[in-house]
Amino acid sequence: MQLLAMLITLSGTILVTTLWKQLLKLVLVGAVLVFCFGLYNIVVVMTR
Repeated sequence: MQLLAMLITLSGTILVTTLWKQLLKLVLVGAVLVFCFGLYNIVVVMTR
């Protein structure tokens, strides 16, 4: 029973870590996209 609980905890931790990493990647990509979009808009406004 103890082994089962340990396995469940371990797999849960791995799952959470993997999801967290995926989420972090998404957030980073989103931030970069927003930053590039903002920069592009500033350039467009400046060159008008």
